[in-house]
Amino acid sequence: MARRERLTVVAIQLGLAAVVLAVWVYQTRAGRVSPILLPQPERVLDEFPDLVRDPVFWGSLRTTALELAGAFAVAAVAGLLVGVVVGRWAPAARVATPLLAWAQTVPIILFYPICILLFGIGPMSKVAFGGFYGFFPIAANTVLALSTVPPRYLTAAAALGASRRQTVTRVLIPAARPLILSGVRLGAALCLIGVLAGELLGSTEGLGYQIASSSGSFRTPELYAYIFVALVLVAIFNLAITRADDRNAQV
Repeated sequence: MARRERLTVVAIQLGLAAVVLAVWVYQTRAGRVSPILLPQPERVLDEFPDLVRDPVFWGSLRTTALELAGAFAVAAVAGLLVGVVVGRWAPAARVATPLLAWAQTVPIILFYPICILLFGIGPMSKVAFGGFYGFFPIAANTVLALSTVPPRYLTAAAALGASRRQTVTRVLIPAARPLILSGVRLGAALCLIGVLAGELLGSTEGLGYQIASSSGSFRTPELYAYIFVALVLVAIFNLAITRADDRNAQV
């Protein structure tokens, strides 16, 4: 039954993608949308062979991937550390939860100029800004997940003589894993948003810079091709996180 449900979900997703593609083809070929705003799909596809042969593309992809990896490492380590420390203490969790929720409503882009002042226009400012952007959902979900673990789990662990480290690694984290993973996935997506936003606003390399350059010179098919590459990058990153969590769950 589970396999049939997964196949049904995949079929629905593919159907929705086909509908979007069909509408895209119809609107562009019927001339209802300016090609400057939305080029025909085949024109976007024609850009990929040129991108693959262009060393600038590979350099930009490598730069963004490294910045994303660095930003995610900062966000994950800081978010999980803060979440575990705060989430295990109920009074701190009650204070931190609304603050972390409020922080996610603040336009984080306002802090990017500070990152530029601290780290310059190079990759470090993108790593710092992306990590700062992705930190809050990871920390918030970790605090919420740990603070909602049933107390009987902790009571049972104490009765069995579990140490503090064993309680965290073998009781709290496994019980809170689904909600923590949800925050990690969201944090990964926000890390990429932060990195790309930083490259769009002030950079000389990376996918974000190439997107801004394509947009500024009205190379719309190339613009959509770079956007698609960025979407694939975050999908691969999210898949890697899911696979890593699945392997840990089986251990």
